Amino acid sequence: MAAAAVLGRSDADVYVFLFGGLDPLLTTAAAALLGALALRQLARLEWFRAGATSGHGVLMAAVVGAALTAPVIVVDLLGGFPAEMNVRFPASLLFYPSIAVVAESAFHLVPLALVATAWSWTKLDRSRARLLAIAIAALIEPALQVYWGSAQSPSWANAYVGLHLLVFNVIALEIFRRSGFVALYGFRVGYYLVWHVTWGYFRLPLLFEGSI
Repeated sequence: MAAAAVLGRSDADVYVFLFGGLDPLLTTAAAALLGALALRQLARLEWFRAGATSGHGVLMAAVVGAALTAPVIVVDLLGGFPAEMNVRFPASLLFYPSIAVVAESAFHLVPLALVATAWSWTKLDRSRARLLAIAIAALIEPALQVYWGSAQSPSWANAYVGLHLLVFNVIALEIFRRSGFVALYGFRVGYYLVWHVTWGYFRLPLLFEGSI
């Protein structure tokens, strides 16, 4: 939330494409609060761990996230994505860590908690219900990204994005199950730091010099 507070004061326009006219700090804080409540519910029902794994575990999760950017960078090099895809540096340094909180709350924590709560009112088998919840949570982000990208990217690239993000989300949820939320957050931030921040900085002069 500190990142959203600083960036919201200095360059709030970078949040407009996601939040519209909503205040970035309040929106991020609301997402964080909903995520914390969802995480508490998941821990109470013993579906997922709320606590942190070791620092080494978080680092390894971030490394795995960073490694997953390699194939999608290749897709970008082949002309799969438009120029205006990333928030530009240096705003990206604050934007993406703050958006990672929102993304995890919206795509994973809240959907999982809703299914877990519904399960608690039934007599369904816990393992089957958890698999259903994981399947639902794994599909939300790919579906949205494919929908958003349908008017901006070639169909082949958009199809790859759907598959890539499905794999990304399955791995993320397995990290969450094994190691807890901090490792899950580290996984996404590791991915964002390479794909959106580092590659986002270099891709414009490399791929679009003279065209923007």
